[in-house]
Amino acid sequence: MFASEILNIKEVSDYLKIPVSTIYKLAQDGKVPAVKVGKHWRFMKKDLDHLFEQYKEKAVK
Repeated sequence: MFASEILNIKEVSDYLKIPVSTIYKLAQDGKVPAVKVGKHWRFMKKDLDHLFEQYKEKAVK
């Protein structure tokens, strides 16, 4: 695993083009796979990509 595969909340916000506040809410609600380390949320890029693919497949159906 490379450090670049682990994203902080700002990087996720930029990557998904969603406001930071929305990312916080999604993470707290368990709708986005994330790990809270102390006060900080961390996300695996591959998990976000997989989640995005699932949403995309549902939208096509």
